[in-house]
Formats: sequence, structure tokens, C-alpha cells
Amino acid sequence: MLAPITLFSRALAIIHVQVTGLHPEKDSLWEIAVLRVESGAVVKRHSWLLNPGQALPMSVSRRCGVLPAELQQQPRFNHIASELASSLEGCVVVGHNLRVAHAFLRRAFALAGQAVRYRQLCTLQLARAAWPDLPDHGLDALCAAQSIQRFFRDRALPDAEAVWQLLQCLVAQVPAEALELQVSGQLRKAAVPRYLSAERLRALPARPGVYYFYGDNRALLYVGKSRNVRQRVQSHFQNDHQSRRTLQIAQQTRDIHVQPTAGELGALLLEAAEVKRLLPLYNRQLRRQRDLLTWALCEDEDGVRPELQRLGDTGPVAQSVGLFRSQRQALGWLRGEARKQQLCLRLLGLENGVGACFATQLGGCLGACCGQEPRAVHDARLLASCQQLRIAAWPWSGPVALVERDSQHGLTQWHVLDQWRHLGTVDDSALLSAPLNNSSQAFSLDAYHIVLSHLRRFPHTEVVVL
Repeated sequence: MLAPITLFSRALAIIHVQVTGLHPEKDSLWEIAVLRVESGAVVKRHSWLLNPGQALPMSVSRRCGVLPAELQQQPRFNHIASELASSLEGCVVVGHNLRVAHAFLRRAFALAGQAVRYRQLCTLQLARAAWPDLPDHGLDALCAAQSIQRFFRDRALPDAEAVWQLLQCLVAQVPAEALELQVSGQLRKAAVPRYLSAERLRALPARPGVYYFYGDNRALLYVGKSRNVRQRVQSHFQNDHQSRRTLQIAQQTRDIHVQPTAGELGALLLEAAEVKRLLPLYNRQLRRQRDLLTWALCEDEDGVRPELQRLGDTGPVAQSVGLFRSQRQALGWLRGEARKQQLCLRLLGLENGVGACFATQLGGCLGACCGQEPRAVHDARLLASCQQLRIAAWPWSGPVALVERDSQHGLTQWHVLDQWRHLGTVDDSALLSAPLNNSSQAFSLDAYHIVLSHLRRFPHTEVVVL
């Protein structure tokens, strides 16, 4: 029986924590327990009740049987950080679904100014490999399946004791070589999500592309892009302690799909298009946009007047000023410029009335509304303010294809665009005419910024005029 000797020859720190919620950035630890195991026996028990620095939710209070008042006089984490670090020093830290506890501990130690590193061993992953046919591998379910008696639960110390008993069951029931293989694999690569393997992450391509995270029932969780997919995906799971969102992605990801691209431009364009098309659960910034709004500068015999219109109703985008996702955003920008440039809200169409506006009396308007300032001078300031948000003119007379080449992997792509609209991408120049059938493609603010930024960074980009 080599497994008990091999596993228990390591010093172990079995840890369990209680938290106010599941958001590592907003929630806090309020109880921690550590069992120090040496040579297969518990040699020391540590337990800390903490003041989380925030209200304990009533749901947590009822479930765990602790009153919020009990925590008010307890020490904060930074007061026990050194003692906790000492109890973990030199140990393999063992926990059930350890990534959750690790996310909170890593952040708490960082806020306390402690740089603590340790190897991790998760009994949840060991249990999944040992008993794959069980319907549930949560701590409660496993304790019931293994007849582990628990007189208290949902408190740090009793739950840590339950994890210790579960670990002993694993050692007793799993063949020595198989268990040691699982343990060694986890210790070599701790930053592996619960449903994936280190081998799966190593098999990802180290090249540009777009990656897709899938959860239960092939539900799409997240779409991302990178110049090095393997490196970027691994960083997701190495930094999953930074926010609730990254932690949830790591906890739920069951499969990864990769679509290679010829370079960064292709990855950016594909990611933006796929997020709008597929609406992944955890993508927010690139989600499907509503109709964009823009200011059209209308000129008549009185002067220049901005008029808020939907993009597409204004003619060529180069004649528009600004791209806004909402009326509130557009009006906020124009009011801000009016304050900075002392423009008249009445002449801008933001206020009703005749004669001198109220802002004239306060010095916020230079009086173009009542003849104190020539209208032409007022409009010149308006046009100067608008200049910074003018949509860049399309550099060509019609559609073009921007060429991107990845000589290392033998992939060339042609990104077909017209008036900043991304019509499509092809991998064969013989298919260049196909995306032109998408001429009704809506203007995308994300694609506009992506292509404009690329052309500014790489002015000598290879272009095929179509």
C-alpha cells in the first residue's frame, strides 16, 4: 500500500472556510479552520472566527447558526494573516472544491500584505476521478455515500473534519498508483478548473484565435480572443480569484473550442461578431447593441443645429458626429460640451423659449441667443467641439479586403469591409465576392474601432480593392 505512505509523507493542511457570499471582490471570510496533518495523523487544529467587515446575510446566519453580533468583536483577517500563513507553511493545502476557498484566501492575503504560496489538492477532483458514477460530488453527498457521520455542518471546523475523513476514505478505497497519479497531477498543475484536465489545457494551440467556453448541456459561457490562445485560456484559471465572474467561469467550464485566425485583427473581428450572434452568458462589453445614435449637424439660414438621429438615417457615417449607444449618453455628451464651450442650450435644441436664456445671466452662455454674441462665432465653437468625435472617413471608394497572414501556421485571411462594416472573412481569395452579398450588414461600433485602430497601428496593411 504505497499510496498512504506517499500521500501522508507530505505535510497536509486541510482547510475549510465560511464566506458572506460568492463574490471574492465584495464578500469576505468570516470563519477559517485548518487541520495540520503529519504522517497520516492530525497533529494540530486551528480555528478562527473573524469580523468580515460587512453585514452577515440572514441566509448565512440561519444556515450556519451564527449571529451577526457574534462577529463584531472578532479580529479582522489581517490580524490573523501571519498565524494562518504559518499554519499553511510547508504544507500541501487540501480542501473540497478548493478553488473557491483559494480565491478568497489569495485575495485576503494580498490585502493583508502577505505573499503566501502553496500547492493545492482538491478532494472534489479526487472524488470525481475515484467515483465517476456518483450523481453528486458535493461534500454533503459524498459524506452520505461514504457514511461519514457529521454532527454539525456549515461551520469551518466540522466541515474540515469531514474533508479529512473523506480523504481517508479515498486513500483506503482507491488503488495506490491511481490515487498517486491523481495527486501528483494536481500538485504539478494547480490552476486547472474542476471539469478540465491539465492535458486538455496543454493541447490548446499557441496561436491567434477565438476560444469558446462551454458549460452544462453545451451552454455557451464565454467567448474570448488572443494572439496566443493557450496562454490566455490558462490565465483565466490562474487568475480566477480576482472576481466572482472569473471564479464562476472557472467553476462551470466543461469544454473549450478554439477557432484559429491568421492574426489579432481576425481574432478581434470574429470575437465581436460571435458575441453579438451567440450572446454568451458572461460576455458583457460586446453584447448585441441597440441602434446606434449620432448627431447630424443641420444647417439652415439661422445657423448650425445638432439633430439626434439613428445611424443610417444620416447618410454617410463620415457626416455624423459621435456614436452613442443611448439617448442619455448622446444628450450627456452634448450638455457637457455646452458647459465647457459656453454654448447656448436653447440654440442646441436642449431648451425651449425665446430671447436670452437663463444660462446667459449665469455666464454659462455667451449670449448668442439674444444677440450678445454673433451666431457664427457660437457655431464655430460647436463645430470645433464636434470635430473630436467626427467619424473617420472611409479611406476607399468602395469595399476592400484587409489581408492578414500567419506564415508560421500557413493561414491567410481576407477581411472584407465596406464603410467600416465588417462583411465577412474568408480563407481563400477565390471566395472574396461572397461577403459582398452582406452589404446590408449593420454598422458595428466595435468593428469600427477595431478596424480604425488596426489601420492606425499598421498603416502599411496589405489591401485588396474589390
